[in-house]
Amino acid sequence: MARYIIRRLLLMIPVLICVSFVVYFLMDLAPGDIISQVAPADATEAQIAMLREQLGLNGSVFERYARYLWNLLHGDMGMSLSLKRPVIEVFIERLPRTLMLAFAAIIVAILISIPLGIAAATHHRSWIDGASVVLSMISVSMPAFWLGLLLIFTFAYHWKIFPSGGSEGLIHLVLPALTLGTEQAGNLTRITRSSMLDVIRQDYLRTARAKGVSEKKVIRKHALRNALIPIITVLGSTLGNAFGGAVAIETVFSWSGIGRLTVAAINSRDMTLATGCIFMFTLMLNMTLLLVDIAYAYVDPRVKARYSK
Repeated sequence: MARYIIRRLLLMIPVLICVSFVVYFLMDLAPGDIISQVAPADATEAQIAMLREQLGLNGSVFERYARYLWNLLHGDMGMSLSLKRPVIEVFIERLPRTLMLAFAAIIVAILISIPLGIAAATHHRSWIDGASVVLSMISVSMPAFWLGLLLIFTFAYHWKIFPSGGSEGLIHLVLPALTLGTEQAGNLTRITRSSMLDVIRQDYLRTARAKGVSEKKVIRKHALRNALIPIITVLGSTLGNAFGGAVAIETVFSWSGIGRLTVAAINSRDMTLATGCIFMFTLMLNMTLLLVDIAYAYVDPRVKARYSK
């Protein structure tokens, strides 16, 4: 298992380098330049050239990226060109809010999808099953920003129950977490339903029922535990999708997290900050998927035996 973890960690290195280069190159291709925002209106060509050199924007994109990568390998993610602060400092400052939103969304998704998926499987081909399929399709196909705007109109402007935006307290977390969690619940419901349907007709469950074990205990203790592996898989990708979906949701609800920071960095052409944020997003996603793979071993010993080879 340790050998597998080390191999996965080593494979992250080329992935992170490729992602950082693509982001850096695309930011260089984008129209506009942060120099136009920080330089005085009457700046001469010589002053602009000097400012470029001070900010490390002189040379070709490959030369600039080589300098950026060299600093990155030494633990320096650079200085934000728009905020005049270290990128890692700004990222860590905003990270707790994004983590709060992502994990709250996962809790919402679990609370919606697991009971709905189990109910659909145990009432197969009934109206409950049909309703779960329809709701899952709506959740998957509905744009998150549209659902967010709908919730703002309903609960913030019409009923005035929750605030329409901001990140000052837990009350501001309700609508963005509900929006992001509902978006992620569709796939998780479908996987839970399919996984439970595969397990629920197994012979050992018939034996448990024949021994007089109650149906609730059969479902909760035996069926759900053996259906967890594909559910855990989707939970890992759901957490990654929550990090990615936070970009749009944080913008809609004015939630001061990493997603909104990344959008602001792209709009201001702050390539150091934008590259650093997306680099850290990629690292967090890879670490999440690695933790999901490790969790398999605790759910199913066969997976652990395969990883130990």
